Amino acid sequence: MRHLGLIAGLALAGCVETTTDPGDGGFFTGVQNIRSGAYDQRVAEREQAVDEAGQRNAALKAEQASLAAQISATENELAKARFRLLQQRDQARNLDDATRARVNRVLTAKPASTSDAKRLADLQALLSETKALSAELAALSG
Repeated sequence: MRHLGLIAGLALAGCVETTTDPGDGGFFTGVQNIRSGAYDQRVAEREQAVDEAGQRNAALKAEQASLAAQISATENELAKARFRLLQQRDQARNLDDATRARVNRVLTAKPASTSDAKRLADLQALLSETKALSAELAALSG
């Protein structure tokens, strides 16, 4: 009879699922996972995933800060270029209507993008257009 209890216990232990999820299984599974190191391995994997996510987050924050600084610098440069263009427009005497309309469009244009990367690209394109138009006005005046 004593051996029968031992055999029944071993049979039950053999029927235990081999899951490493602490929420699954029962007492025997928990003991097995503790002894095998499965829980420790799962914890280590989760900690590594958290560390990697933290590193990605830090890299994204740095990228966002870099984009914000570039946007600010480009906006400042654009403001200066627009001021110069405005001065050139006011000094020009014989601008045709098409050129005057181009100048006014460049002076009032605003980037429509909401993402930082796209906004920076739009600002840089607008800055290039402003500088090119300023160079054209300088050539007309010179």
